[in-house]
Amino acid sequence: MRLRATILVKLLVALVLPVVALFTLFAFVAYQVRRHDLDEELGRRLQAIAASAASQLRGKYLAGLQPGDEGEPTYQGYVTRLQAFASATGARLYVFDREFNSRADTDAGVAIGTHYYRAELDRTELSRVFDKGVTASSVTFDGTDGITYKAGYAPMRAESDPASEIVLAIGAQAPASYFSRLADLRSRLLLWGAGLAAVSVLAAVIATLLITRNIRRLAVAAERIGQGELREPVRVRSRDELGLLGETMDRMRVQLAERDARMQQMLAGIAHEVRNPLAGMALFAGILQDELPEGDERRPHVDRIRKELGYLERVVNEFLEFARRPRPELAAVEVAPLLEEVAELASSDAITIAVTPPAFEHVRADRAQLRRALLNLAKNAVQAAAAAEHTGVDAVKLSATRTDDGVTISVWNRGKEIPPETSGKLFEPFYTTREKGTGLGLAFVREIVLDHGGTVDLASADGETTFKVTLPA
Repeated sequence: MRLRATILVKLLVALVLPVVALFTLFAFVAYQVRRHDLDEELGRRLQAIAASAASQLRGKYLAGLQPGDEGEPTYQGYVTRLQAFASATGARLYVFDREFNSRADTDAGVAIGTHYYRAELDRTELSRVFDKGVTASSVTFDGTDGITYKAGYAPMRAESDPASEIVLAIGAQAPASYFSRLADLRSRLLLWGAGLAAVSVLAAVIATLLITRNIRRLAVAAERIGQGELREPVRVRSRDELGLLGETMDRMRVQLAERDARMQQMLAGIAHEVRNPLAGMALFAGILQDELPEGDERRPHVDRIRKELGYLERVVNEFLEFARRPRPELAAVEVAPLLEEVAELASSDAITIAVTPPAFEHVRADRAQLRRALLNLAKNAVQAAAAAEHTGVDAVKLSATRTDDGVTISVWNRGKEIPPETSGKLFEPFYTTREKGTGLGLAFVREIVLDHGGTVDLASADGETTFKVTLPA
């Protein structure tokens, strides 16, 4: 889970964030460019309306109007013409002088001489209109009704002659309706951005699942190989670097299995070659002992030879069993009778192994191999308790419990605790703390448990030691 989360976060940072950031930058630039283009387009349109209206009117008469002249027929004629332009173009038209006071307006509520404070804000643009005779437009602004507007300005001359004096200016004002188009563009950009982010996140999640699935398989395979399970191949179906890694790990597994097989074969061969001379030596040692009369001073030497030969024979047999261990044949094994049998065989005259009856009946295992492993652990526990001078029925105990992971069989004993620097090596082949020992007993236990798909753990502290064999349910 941690691996998946880490890769997912990295993919999100590497894939989603740059995509979303680039799209956000693109959306911002596109929005601003579109807004600028629409603003300029509306400004040019309003300037054209104002210029067209100015070309049809003479400013000489309007310039001489005073407040109260709204009833003059000529003024009404000018207003009527302006209203016709306004109706045709959809813009409000108004005429004003250099002091930004009204001379005519399509809005009936605006009288002659009304000051246009809004136009005064466009003093810079209007100075070019009055002085240079060019058209100009204002920046967008919010009206008192809360609607955004824009105005275009054009010069109005005293006469129809283009060379006559500029006496007034005409403004064409209209709502900036393109803001609704910008709002629609903004909504679309947000929708596309959200969709792009969702697709990017989904792609990152799918990529994470595809990658971590093979990584988890490789991790399980590596754990299995590390535990010595070399029969099952490494299965990673991928044509990328992870697939190449899986193929490499599988070749490593095959090479380790071949090397393990060669070592077992060599070990078995050496043990076999040694056992034949040992058998002959034991035979002749027995004959020699039979030929010596009772009380002969040489008989103790022969007894010592036969004892050492017996020890060597046990060593050779352990080598052979370790090298030729078969695959377990799993079947339902009754736990209680097995524990009783192991306790009976491993108990000594001074120590009787106590058995706690399990609350379940069966475990799936190879009975002979499981018996061998438990018997080895029980004998070691008896020897450890005896070395610490613990005797009776509470020195060594056997028990079995069912857990969520399977079945755990515990071998507990009193005695000197095993130091941490030693406990990590006990299950290694040929490692032993005894003066005479092959170091294969616990290694054999570990191999048997691993072949069953289980684990064996050791806990030792405060004068107590517990070996736990956990088998799958």
